[in-house]
Amino acid sequence: MEIFNNSLVAFLIVLLGIFVFLKFCSWAKKFQLSGGLKLAIYILTGVGLIVFNILYTMGNSAISGSGDYGMATIALVVSLVWAFIFAFVLMADTKTE
Repeated sequence: MEIFNNSLVAFLIVLLGIFVFLKFCSWAKKFQLSGGLKLAIYILTGVGLIVFNILYTMGNSAISGSGDYGMATIALVVSLVWAFIFAFVLMADTKTE
């Protein structure tokens, strides 16, 4: 669509994304998670860095090889979902046991 090529619209979309993320993080502060669950998510995030890197490489190869954006889209969506999961766990309080 031609509207997304407008730099003002792109800037407003970025601002909207930042606003949504900040609201999500302030909502996540109301929750409490156990320390073990938080540690498991942190470890999975480290493993995820490797997996997401592989997905990005496969996506870039598919784009340059056949022009298919499917794998790159999957890599982007999965990494964004994980970023929200990580942010939730990071912002939530740790339960005192």
